[in-house]
Amino acid sequence: MTKNNDNVEKDFENRWCKFCIAKTKQEIIFQPKIPTYKRRRQYKCTICGQTTWLQGRRPSAESVY
Repeated sequence: MTKNNDNVEKDFENRWCKFCIAKTKQEIIFQPKIPTYKRRRQYKCTICGQTTWLQGRRPSAESVY
């Protein structure tokens, strides 16, 4: 029996792509189980299709205090 993952909602972020040399919409392919700031995530550019490992965004809640 095959499992169909078409109904899975994908996460996207606007990140800088080194290959397109522009800010593009990127799909998060891999995210660690414990998402901390220093752990890297794997992103895939929706325009050129290149995958890169980047650090996560800094939490914005720290600047509110």
